[in-house]
Amino acid sequence: MSIKTKFLKILQSRRVHARIRRKNKRNRTLYFCSFVTLVISLSCPICILLSILINSYSALTITKILLPIEIDSDFSLVGNPSDLRYKSIKLLNDSLHKIFEGTDFKSNDEILSRNSYKELETFFRRKVKYSGRYEIWFTASSVINSINKDKYFNDHYARLLFSLKEKNRVGKFFNKSLFLKSDSREPENAGILGAFVGSLMTIIVCLALALPIGIMSGICLHEFMSKNSMMTSIIEVSINNLAAVPSIIFGVAGLTLYLGMFKLPRSSPLVSGMTLSFMMLPSIVIATKNAFANVPIAIKDAAFALGASHIKVMLDHSLPIALPRVIHGTMLAVARVLGESSPLLMVGTVAFIADTPTSFSDPATVLPVQIYIWSSSPEIAFIELAAIAIIALLIMLFALNLVANFVKKKFEFFSF
Repeated sequence: MSIKTKFLKILQSRRVHARIRRKNKRNRTLYFCSFVTLVISLSCPICILLSILINSYSALTITKILLPIEIDSDFSLVGNPSDLRYKSIKLLNDSLHKIFEGTDFKSNDEILSRNSYKELETFFRRKVKYSGRYEIWFTASSVINSINKDKYFNDHYARLLFSLKEKNRVGKFFNKSLFLKSDSREPENAGILGAFVGSLMTIIVCLALALPIGIMSGICLHEFMSKNSMMTSIIEVSINNLAAVPSIIFGVAGLTLYLGMFKLPRSSPLVSGMTLSFMMLPSIVIATKNAFANVPIAIKDAAFALGASHIKVMLDHSLPIALPRVIHGTMLAVARVLGESSPLLMVGTVAFIADTPTSFSDPATVLPVQIYIWSSSPEIAFIELAAIAIIALLIMLFALNLVANFVKKKFEFFSF
């Protein structure tokens, strides 16, 4: 072998190694860029979730103040509710003046919650014997609560709180009102129960309307209408466009149709569910149509060969196979409408609802709207309540997606 031939082989091998090195370098660069992009995409929601958790953690506790209440024997004779309220407020004020004796306490200082007299009335109703001295825990005001959680500072209230701590009359308790009460003007008495029940009732109305109509429409489009007709194409394009319409448009439609024409009760789960059913309907129709399109044609042909009618094939063979995908699409549609707030703004759901709804015509709000109301409040204490409502909404959405994926994986393949 000549020297020239050896040189050419060495040069060729070096070129091959250089190409391999360049290829490996490009692969490493692509891997690094993909990894960095993945880290960035994951870090953003993680940071948001951590900030929500940090803000919501303090809302799980509430500050309470231990007060001595002196009750005489004549108190049991009070039967009028207004007199009982007056007596309760007077007892609370007298107890506060005794506790803060020697300090710069003023009568108009917000130490206790405005609903503390109701806690005292509840205590009276539970006791058979009224006369005597009792040590009772009362909910502190939002100012005291925020200072005790290091969320707010006021020099005057900080001194009063310090004097209470010196006497061991301040404690932190689990905030049961957060899960057992509805909205309130006082953040220490506000809860998410009303919004949670309103969301469930709204979803029930929405499913009751959209689910049967959407499933039957999807079955009709795929099973009974001609595939090549212009009418079918127009309907499919219209449904796909309807799924992409901004959600505020559905709110305007609900405002015009249900409140303007039919005069249905404003801010009710009935109107909210009927408005959101407009949004859910295209998603269910598309999911049903795609689910029936994925049914193996061999199963249909075998059923037709045995003499089964079209209805029998659809009900006994196609529907059981397509049902998991239909349920999966329905769950995802529910998860979508559960987080919507803009359509409900148009039908009057943005309102102060202090009572938990008991029927579909009662005034109610939903969790997304409750988050919006609390987030726009100027008081600091409502921010942590909004964070708790966000966590509750995320848990509901996560549960719905988990159920949807479980149903799809569990029953995706039909077993004979």
